[in-house]
Amino acid sequence: MTSTTPHRLPLAGLRVLDLSQGPAVGIATMVLADFGADVLVIEGPEPAPLDALPARPMWRRGKRTLALDLRSTEDAARFERLCAGADVLVTGLRPRALKRHGLDFDALHARHAHLIVGQLTGFGSSGPLADYPGYEHVVAAVTGRMRLFAGTVEREGPVYSALQVAVHASAQALASGLLAALIARGDGPGRLVETSLLQGIQAYEQGAMLATQFRDQLGELYERLVPAPDVVPTPSLYYHPAQAADGRWLQFGNLLPHLFDNFLLVTELIDIVADPEWQPAQLALPPAKQEAFRERMLARVQERTAADWQAAMIANGGVVGGPYQTTQEALRDPDIVANGHVVERAEGGVQIGPLARLTRTPGRPGAAEQVDPTGAGWASEWAASPRPLPQAQEKTQGTPAATTARQAPLTGIRVLEIATIIAAPMGAANLADMGASVTKVEQLSGDPYRGLGLGVGSTRVNAGKRSISLDLKSAAGLEIVCRLAAESDVLIHNFRPGVPERLGIDFDSLAAINPDLVYLQVNGYGPDGPGAQRPSTHPIPGAALGGVLLQLGDCVPHERLDIDALRSWCPRIMRANEVNPDPNTAAVVATSALLGLAARDALRRDPEATGAGQRILIDMYGANAYANSDDFLDYPSKPPRALPDALGLGLSPTYRLYPCAAGQWCFLALVSDTERARFRDVLARAGLVAPDLALQSGDDAATADALAALFATRSADDWEALLAADAGLGCVRADGPPPNEFWLRDAHARRYSAPVSHSRWGDYQRPGSVLHFDGRQLPLAGAPLAGADAKPILTELGYDSESIADLFERGVLWQEEAESN
Repeated sequence: MTSTTPHRLPLAGLRVLDLSQGPAVGIATMVLADFGADVLVIEGPEPAPLDALPARPMWRRGKRTLALDLRSTEDAARFERLCAGADVLVTGLRPRALKRHGLDFDALHARHAHLIVGQLTGFGSSGPLADYPGYEHVVAAVTGRMRLFAGTVEREGPVYSALQVAVHASAQALASGLLAALIARGDGPGRLVETSLLQGIQAYEQGAMLATQFRDQLGELYERLVPAPDVVPTPSLYYHPAQAADGRWLQFGNLLPHLFDNFLLVTELIDIVADPEWQPAQLALPPAKQEAFRERMLARVQERTAADWQAAMIANGGVVGGPYQTTQEALRDPDIVANGHVVERAEGGVQIGPLARLTRTPGRPGAAEQVDPTGAGWASEWAASPRPLPQAQEKTQGTPAATTARQAPLTGIRVLEIATIIAAPMGAANLADMGASVTKVEQLSGDPYRGLGLGVGSTRVNAGKRSISLDLKSAAGLEIVCRLAAESDVLIHNFRPGVPERLGIDFDSLAAINPDLVYLQVNGYGPDGPGAQRPSTHPIPGAALGGVLLQLGDCVPHERLDIDALRSWCPRIMRANEVNPDPNTAAVVATSALLGLAARDALRRDPEATGAGQRILIDMYGANAYANSDDFLDYPSKPPRALPDALGLGLSPTYRLYPCAAGQWCFLALVSDTERARFRDVLARAGLVAPDLALQSGDDAATADALAALFATRSADDWEALLAADAGLGCVRADGPPPNEFWLRDAHARRYSAPVSHSRWGDYQRPGSVLHFDGRQLPLAGAPLAGADAKPILTELGYDSESIADLFERGVLWQEEAESN
């Protein structure tokens, strides 16, 4: 199955021009560089504030940098020669700036028809918010995300959302979209690949938007699925933080009954299941008994140290739980280290490892960024060897953006998903949104996620797929899966190590049937290290990789608390430990699948290779290290991670929340000297006096007080109209509609959703794709019922109607009824 030729990185020879600043595009092109692409960063003559962030040495690794002033005739001509020699150009500029510099897709395509152009903006390429600043927290404020953290601090109002989820999701989307476009291009023309921080944040909409539309069907369940944003619910028994004897905090995440049983065994609380009022399906007791049990559970965890509990959970192997850690502590986590998520830097210190472990064509993080002051390196090489024009250049009318629109880039790619709950299924759904044909194999009675919240979340993560529900432990069920695998390009599963081997669907078995199969294994901790056999759910990497302590400003108490204090702190901690680790992982699943397909194309060019498939290892710990990539490195002189203040307002006087008139809140984001100067000018034209903004340190109380007094004079809506809508500055309302209402009602947001239909609930609006191609959102579909597509799937495999009916009768196949009982 392996080639005798030396290992060659799968993207070797790919040329990428990176015309951006900051982490979002930087991480996307870092992933490409780690797997062999030549990335040349073009820097302007002025320093870029975002490129001064501490993680720059990481996202610039393996790249070269060339300074060009595109306002100069000579440098502009040089840039055009570089475009002619590149395969991909990526930018992070706002739409108005792209047009001004002639870097919008229509203009670029007219000059360089071969180029794949990637654009990552803040709010998309059109619409009323298109030219708002593309900063993570401006987008978070506008979309209502900051309302979701109300209650994590001791004040009312929205709370600064610390973890940069939009940067993570959009960076992975950009990398995925570029890879998909490259795989599909062949000798044809280039195309436009677009994503935005807005689309990245929408990836974290995990069902509230849908539940809002299904409110009548959900009844009383709606209030539990979509609690009021300003109400902090008490954690469920199975998703609960707890404090150990040494003051350290643990997070438990035993979502399913058998997992909670394991937790009860390890904590010696199993007697609760003998209570006749215990509800095993809901993992709950009547309210009075439930609260008494909660106190008992919290007291029990305080009897042993965090290390003791961790050892007991590892020994049991079936308990979902882990410690709260900072990101710097996570750099030394045994599972992180064992699975290669931390690598040494040649310049000293450590940094995040490759995105995924491609077992046949592994990535290799490059050396430190190299500055090319003369352009004598890659720059002159590219200019001397321009890429050929597309062979199939069509004679078209209209603008290039309109005439290059064609089929979805993953059309013809077949994905087989055998996975449950959120992370891996959502990753497969992202591939479906790019045009892949995704077949979901579910157990009899369906993916367990369908049974939670009447399946609202399942509807979110299974959109665009076909479903077949079967008994994989039966010979007939295994035969069906093997026949599907024989015709698939990609297989995605989230079984723990050893389970695929027992079922007969391990990589070696399926590679013998289909040597070109790209086989993704998605686990909680990775196949190496102490957590290899342990299950995981989203709160565990949320706690262990640093995101929650970042959100709380690392202000969690370490002294041993009494029961009243525990009851106060546990809801706050759980509110900070939101659902983001699953979508964080899903984004990495999609990128990794496409890296595998790109590697397959490269391996097929090897005449000695007998197959081009490989096994790819992904885990939630590694994926969430990438979501924390702003601090997932350490080197001499690196400053500490910037933490929000104790009141959850923000990072500095010019990057924080302020209360405004009319009881509203705004978020201010002035990052550069240019923005601060423009802020003063806009206020002066409005007859207002700006406070002195010369000092930007987090403890500049005088500037913060002066800005607070200023913002208190007008409503947040008025400030947004004056500063953001008219002047393009980062000042937006932060306490508008919560996310579920924003995505449904906002005129700009509705550009990023799509009408689809559910066979039980009817028509609804689903979240859009995290990527647009050729200036448009691709056609999107809704989610199937479990097993709904068994007959057409099996017919395509050659089964006749009589054989299919027999499989249903024998219980090998199952299908969910369209009408609920």
